[in-house]
Formats: sequence, C-alpha cells, structure tokens
Amino acid sequence: MKLWRVCLSALVAGCGARAPMSAPGAAAPASAPVAVPAAAVEDPPAAAGASPIDGFRASGDARPAAQTLRFDVDALPVATWGEAWDGAGFTLHKLRDGWSLWVRTTIFAEVIVTAGGPSGEKPTSPVGFSAFTGGSFGEGSVPACGPGSSGRRLAVWDGFAPAGWTDDGIDVEMEEGDYDLATCRGTPVHSLRGRAAALVPGYVYAVRAREEDDDGNARESLVVFLPRAYLVSTAADPTMPLEAANTGAFTRLTFPLARGTAGSASLRLSPASLALWARLRQMRRVADFVDPAALGDDLLVGVDVAWQGDSRLGSLSLAVPKAKDRRAYAGLLAAAKKRAM
Repeated sequence: MKLWRVCLSALVAGCGARAPMSAPGAAAPASAPVAVPAAAVEDPPAAAGASPIDGFRASGDARPAAQTLRFDVDALPVATWGEAWDGAGFTLHKLRDGWSLWVRTTIFAEVIVTAGGPSGEKPTSPVGFSAFTGGSFGEGSVPACGPGSSGRRLAVWDGFAPAGWTDDGIDVEMEEGDYDLATCRGTPVHSLRGRAAALVPGYVYAVRAREEDDDGNARESLVVFLPRAYLVSTAADPTMPLEAANTGAFTRLTFPLARGTAGSASLRLSPASLALWARLRQMRRVADFVDPAALGDDLLVGVDVAWQGDSRLGSLSLAVPKAKDRRAYAGLLAAAKKRAM
C-alpha cells in the first residue's frame, strides 16, 4: 500500500494517507457570448501550458442571481512581515512511493516550493511542488534532496490555526524562506502572524499584510482565506506564481493594494468544499477528499479589490446556483446576507 506522511504537529493526530489528489486546472466563469464576424476577430494564442476552458462554461439562458457584499479594505486588521521566528520551518522529502511533509507549526498550512531559485533572488519560476498538512493533498514533483543535492528553492507556507477560530476571526501565519536541497529542510527568512477578520462570518477572512523595505518604504497586500475552490481564476501577475494557493482544504488569494492597482478572482465552490471547511473547524483531518461537484451546482464567488479616488474598496459576490440541493450553501449565504445588512 502506498504511504504518504502528512502531519500537523500538535493539533492533528496521526499520519498516513492515500495518494495525494491534484487540484484541477483553473478556469473562469465565462460571460454570455457576443456575436462577432469570424473574419474580424481571431482567437489569441493560448498561454504555454494552459488548458482550454471548454466544458467549464456556464450553461443556460440566464445567469444565476448574484448577492454582492462590499467591504472597507482600510478597516481590516494589519499584520506586518518581520524577522523569522525561531523554530519555524518544515521538512519535505520523497518516500519510495510518495512524499513526507512535516511543518513545525500549529496551523493547517499549505506549503509551496518553486521550481528554482532561492528567496534572495525573488525568482519568478513556476510552482514546483505544493502540499497541505491537514490531509493527503499534493501536486507537482517533490524536489530531489539529501546527500549529493545542493542549492536552495524559494518556499512559502501559510495557513491558519483551528484553535481560536471564531465566526469573526482566525489567527493566520505566513512564512517565506528557502528550501535547502542538501538537508530537505525549509527555513523561514521572513514571518508574519496576525488575526484576519471575517468578510463573511465563519467562511471568508481577510488581513492586510504589510511589508517594509530597508529604506522604510511600506507596501501592503490583501490576503484572503476561504473554503477550497475546485476552480480558481485570478487576474494576477503571471510572473508571481505564489499569489494564490489551492492545493488543500482552503484557498488563499493575495491582491495588491498599492495605489493604482487592482485585483480580482473568480472561484467555484462545491458542497464538498464546504464540508471540508467544516471539518477543519472541528480540528479534523480531511484526507481522501473526493469532489463530486457537477457543473451548474457550484456556487460562483467573485472577489474584487480596486482604488476609487483615494479609497481602496473591495467587493465579494455570490452567485447562487440552481442546484438540486441548495441547503449546502445556506449557512454561507445567510452569513453574507447578515453581514450586508
């Protein structure tokens, strides 16, 4: 039997899981088609490695009704990147038929290792491997490490603690550092801890991550945590592959907040993803996840952040599906409606 060891230090007991599951490719909900003479417009060339979105387009003559919730970005709590914390980090290495990951923290975390380059070079190479500590979720190829290996890879790992999780907030932790191929260890260079506030109580949380350079200049980004989406499309910088994470039981999105910038994301949530979210809050592992979502039964979620004059504004939209059974979304929709009032 194949064995993967994915452990969360103190909060989640037990190791061992079946084969990691790969997150499906990202695709955005398409808008209604516009009739254009074929000779006038040609399809743009596909990006390298991109999959066609045929099969993921919404069907039907009418879009589902959308519920929009606006939030004040400036009112959200701020957490500041600082020096690395002693003892933080992770170990990652191959097993004969899988991989072993151990994160030295008390959070459900998503670990991402890039395909090349250390943190000091701020590489823009794509994600090489990602995994989730709370279950058998992994995607990509584990880098060869140990005796005979050398070099470092940029690594980031982030997540939140089930302890202290309330409808109004969660404690988040984010790390950036290097994965040493000689020792199979990830060591942080910068660390951030803070408490994210609820955009939708119990379901969607956000925090402003602040970072200062050596000259004292500061920049911020908005980091959003929400239930795992089985399809994600972000209007992010393609040279920044770490701005989103979606391998495990939650999705993390990062949006720029510098003046003149904007960011957006479109996601599809299924009843199974909300069931995973509930298990996380109960401090239970979420191994062996199977998502039976059917097109048209998923909840469409949109997140947008932009400047308007001198204000930074955010909005979150929920498009209710015409699902056979909408009860799975009742809690999330009720929480959003209450917050919007």
